Amino acid sequence: MLAEIKKIVHGGYGLAFSEGKTVLIPYTAPGDRVECSPVREKKNLIFGRVDSVVEPSPMRRESECPVFGECGGCHLQHLSYEDEIKVKRESILEDLDRVGKIKTDFKSVTPSPARYGYRNHAIFKVDAERKPGFLKRESDNLVPFPPAGCLLLAEEMRTAIARIPPDAFDPLTEVRVRLDKDGGVHFWGLLDRVGPPEVLMETGGLMFPVNRDSFFQVNRFLGSDLMGLVLSLPRTAPRKLLDLYCGSGLFTLTLAKRALEALGIERDQFAIRNASAAARLNAVANVKFRRGDAEREIGKLGGFDLVVADPPRMGLPRTVLQGIIRIKPQELIFISCDPPTFARDAKALVEADYLLSEIHLVDLFPATYHAEIVSLFRRC
Repeated sequence: MLAEIKKIVHGGYGLAFSEGKTVLIPYTAPGDRVECSPVREKKNLIFGRVDSVVEPSPMRRESECPVFGECGGCHLQHLSYEDEIKVKRESILEDLDRVGKIKTDFKSVTPSPARYGYRNHAIFKVDAERKPGFLKRESDNLVPFPPAGCLLLAEEMRTAIARIPPDAFDPLTEVRVRLDKDGGVHFWGLLDRVGPPEVLMETGGLMFPVNRDSFFQVNRFLGSDLMGLVLSLPRTAPRKLLDLYCGSGLFTLTLAKRALEALGIERDQFAIRNASAAARLNAVANVKFRRGDAEREIGKLGGFDLVVADPPRMGLPRTVLQGIIRIKPQELIFISCDPPTFARDAKALVEADYLLSEIHLVDLFPATYHAEIVSLFRRC
């Protein structure tokens, strides 16, 4: 099947049309003409794979990783970084228009200072032959790391992984690796060592103990920029701040500088302990943290004039969205790494008399289709 790629859409797929059907093909560039084969089909949608590039797009570039296109870790290495930022920006704005019925533009776009070597954390797999790597896209098949390692990882992490003896890997398992604030590399899941229960991270001048299984921002170059952006968003100093999905307290502690009091809610028991420890470590006295599910806790809360929400990729559950609307904060800082669910939730907020005051793109995940959306909603 011959297909001409029109644009890149969410998921990093190239969009094409054939015989009245929509075709989505990964690892393609706008303007490519490719021979492709269907992988799966549902109704009028075909997911395909590239068999050959008949006529390459002017945007197409040689990837820097020898396993790009096989490994599922990256999606956009075949574009220049400038073009990657461009297609991410266009894709997100299109989702907002199509799903959310909102026409807007980014107030700022913050690229990563480096396209590679930015990750301070990763989980990789080990195959039956004790080879480490990432899974092929939409597959359970492992693609071993190339000799130079995964380019997304910090150099210290790549070097440390390369030095692991094969017999230290437990076949058919996964290994977690994290880079701490001092450049130390820690592993969990190896047979020859036991990782610490937590490591100390630093960003924006604040220290954060982070449990081995807990989430923390992975781009080691943009943490301070992200915190500074979030801190700049509120138009007025909030009296009471509520941070839903607060994790290890990154945004709670950041915004506590401007609030009289702050409350962070998080279901991960280890993350909530880390957040409380971070408050003590950084001498931030006007914050409290509570372990709980946002869907349950939101119904018990009220009286907040600023709410922060940084939910998982699924976006805001209906209960949480309705709870925020009921609380009626004057301002809502909404952070998302999933444009379609963000667009869906943004539409509901606008229908509830909130104005999307500003929106920013922070490219925390170069070479992938993911990007961070940072937005401010204000009550009309």
